[in-house]
Amino acid sequence: MRNDMFKVIVERPRRGGSYARERAPHALDEGSPMQEGLRSRHQHRRHLNENLRPLERYLHRQVGRPWDAVYSEICAGIDRRSTVQQHIHQHLVDFVAVRVSVIDGRLHWQKRWGEPTPLADRWAPALYVDPSTGLLRTNREREQARRQEKVLQAAKVLTPDRVELTPLRQLHRLHGIWYDVDLAAIPAAGFGPGVADVVRRCIVVAHGHRGAGRVVYHGDHVLYGCRDVYARSKRQLGARELRAHGLCNTE
Repeated sequence: MRNDMFKVIVERPRRGGSYARERAPHALDEGSPMQEGLRSRHQHRRHLNENLRPLERYLHRQVGRPWDAVYSEICAGIDRRSTVQQHIHQHLVDFVAVRVSVIDGRLHWQKRWGEPTPLADRWAPALYVDPSTGLLRTNREREQARRQEKVLQAAKVLTPDRVELTPLRQLHRLHGIWYDVDLAAIPAAGFGPGVADVVRRCIVVAHGHRGAGRVVYHGDHVLYGCRDVYARSKRQLGARELRAHGLCNTE
């Protein structure tokens, strides 16, 4: 760890601290108070301009080393007795999950507050301390979870909600779940109870006809590509069928 890590992280020009009254056109108004504290004149307070990227890069380069040795080097370069430098130590938990345990066969980390959280959580730190070896490790579970999330997000955008297999058989994504939908022609009855559409969950009749005193609908050209059919039955696709069609559920 470089000897000037503290300076790289903290000792940069601080932002803020502007003197508001000097630029204000009404600074000498008659209504201005005769006496006021100096702190009240500052519109923006000065604060630390931290740059934690060097610390993060250093930690990633230490993967595979014992965490105790890494932490000792950090303490040697960043003094915890200093109030400002102590603040840097508080950011370590944002990069490294130190308190890690195995719960139900999965690695969990203890945050500053709340219940233990799986390391596969997308908000978990990128690094963690292996509870069995004490070595610093890369959080592969989080990376895998984030990749899977990107795949699901891409599927929502790129994958259509309908795949036509035959004129009377289609695959539909309903609320993120893919179904095999069996279609049938709507009976051309002049006056009758109609038929139930299991996808739209309504009673449908042929176009140009009406039902017997009930709320009914004609076929849906946007949903099925044809106004003369309805969904007679549907079945959720299994994992093997999803792979065969190159699809994935998004819920």
